[in-house]
Amino acid sequence: MRSFLFKGKQALVLGLSLLAICSSLGAQNDTLSIQNLDPVVVTATKYPLKQSQTGKVLSIIGREFLEKSGGQSLAELLNRQVGIQIVGANNALGTNQDIYLRGANPGYTLILLDGVPVYDPSNINNGFDLNLIQVDQVERIEILKGGQSTLYGSDALAGVINIIRKRSAKGALEASSILSAGSYGTFRGNLSLAAQSAKTYFSAQASGLGSRGFSTAFDQDNKGNFDQDGFGQYNLNGRIEHALLPYLRVLGQANYDQYQADIDAGAFKDDLDYTFSSKNFSLSSGLLYQRERLQLTLQYTRNRNERLFLDDSTNVPLGAFAKFQEGLYRGSSDFAELYGNFNLGKKAQLLLGLENRRQNTTQTYLSISDFGAFLEGLNQNDTRTNLFSSFASLNLQNLGIFGFEIGGRGNWHSIFGSQFTYTLNPYLLMGQGRYKVFGNLSSSFKAPTQYQLFSPYGNPELKAETGVNLELGAQWFSSDRKTQVRALYFAREIQDVIIFTSLNEAPFGIYQNFNLQNDQGIELDGQWQSGKFSLAGNYTYLTGTLNTTQANGRDTSYNNLIRRPKNALNLQMGYQINKKWSANLSLRRIGERRDLVFEEATFNTKEINLAAYSTLDLYQQWQFNERQILFLDLKNLGNVQYFDIAGFNTRRFNFMLGWRWQM
Repeated sequence: MRSFLFKGKQALVLGLSLLAICSSLGAQNDTLSIQNLDPVVVTATKYPLKQSQTGKVLSIIGREFLEKSGGQSLAELLNRQVGIQIVGANNALGTNQDIYLRGANPGYTLILLDGVPVYDPSNINNGFDLNLIQVDQVERIEILKGGQSTLYGSDALAGVINIIRKRSAKGALEASSILSAGSYGTFRGNLSLAAQSAKTYFSAQASGLGSRGFSTAFDQDNKGNFDQDGFGQYNLNGRIEHALLPYLRVLGQANYDQYQADIDAGAFKDDLDYTFSSKNFSLSSGLLYQRERLQLTLQYTRNRNERLFLDDSTNVPLGAFAKFQEGLYRGSSDFAELYGNFNLGKKAQLLLGLENRRQNTTQTYLSISDFGAFLEGLNQNDTRTNLFSSFASLNLQNLGIFGFEIGGRGNWHSIFGSQFTYTLNPYLLMGQGRYKVFGNLSSSFKAPTQYQLFSPYGNPELKAETGVNLELGAQWFSSDRKTQVRALYFAREIQDVIIFTSLNEAPFGIYQNFNLQNDQGIELDGQWQSGKFSLAGNYTYLTGTLNTTQANGRDTSYNNLIRRPKNALNLQMGYQINKKWSANLSLRRIGERRDLVFEEATFNTKEINLAAYSTLDLYQQWQFNERQILFLDLKNLGNVQYFDIAGFNTRRFNFMLGWRWQM
């Protein structure tokens, strides 16, 4: 069911906002600046390089865009980028955020924090929980698509998302804060401090988020008694850098992120006392040696994750199999890396590096049903793995109109053995840098996770999942770099896909390398600016098939892109009303999808069709002076009821009103 009717207050707020925009068309001609289209990036090569000097497909969410998204979560922001679908981004806070980059399964996209891979070994797919990071902590985001295992190792089958935290101090001392409140009893705050001297930089951040929320499960029978599911979060971050010598810096960083969310029993099923909590603690240290011809980076990060599911026996939903559930999952990972960038002149850069990952997990799960108690677990001493890698990449540029990157990585895993990946990235840059044509071919891999290897259903004979990615595209820039259009075709094949296979005898199933996954699609994105107006948009077309060999030896092929639309469109129009007042109107259109719902009574799944939908958002901000900004973010203006996950609610019309201050 969809509703395009507004309540009185919603209609009034929308009407006044649109009236203000229309009545200001004759205002003074101030421009709304957009991001520089040839910025310096680091994710594509692991060292600073202009975006035009790489043939890789890279998208950037800059600080200016982040500041004009004050009411959104990190997942909501990523959800508007070309080729990305994050299922759960618009559901109740605390909902699991499944990242589908170009349709790839969750766990096939590697998350980086400040360039360092982060992952949770206690997760079945090794994925990192995006709920742990608040937008207020972030300076910029770089999204690098395609197989990126040559530079970033395991899990980068579809690409990497590099989340770069705030790092700014223009003077001796800098302070900033953000306070906002809005629908569903939501409050958010952030306080940042930074100081810098000739040799030392220091920063500290604290963030908090709380919400009364709404029911995560959809009340399809209109019982009217589903409870609200709340959410609470806080984040702490500290960073220090010190110059031991003019060319040698040492750094250290500590992060603690935690949240707790009320959840429900499942699709269409309420639960009054089911909670989920997640914690992440990390410590990082490093050295940076920088000369004219050589830059060496040494870094080490220790991550500790903990997730707790607790379903008390006070309230047992009708039809529930378990009367009590408690699952405690702890993951431990250590990441060490040493790499050097050798400047071979104006036309060549050579990257050489070594990487080592160690990880393990401890897990316990207890459930009590009419059949009695069921207990299973894993011990950290029995789940240890080690992955060592060496990699190299040569980047040739300014060869007339030609540029080229070639690289390779060797990997040695303590369980499945060796694995090799490569990357080939040629491109042509013509017309004084206004036209780019590129073609990328790369391979990638994902190591089996601790659960897939060591759980009661695990299989120590598993091989790595391996992928091959192809990208062909072209990009055009205007002479003033304020307008660009990019179009590309991508195709990805993943072999030895790991799936869970049911058995007739105990332990009732096992993980196996069984399938072949093929995905392909088209991405179009661009942005334009003229005077007070700016326009940005993207479109993604996606299709995919899973090829399975049956017991009779025949191959079966079918579309398996559950929850992923074939067509997705995002449009955003910006308008500078006057020197202090600006507005952005955003449209999101998601095509039809399919989903599967698990039925506890039969232990089977049934397919549900999810209807296409469109949402409209309006963001406005008033800049009182250089230090203070007031913003209002109105989302889902049409009050549309839609579903990204069958049986679970998404947000209807909602708003966030906030204030940003900087010293």
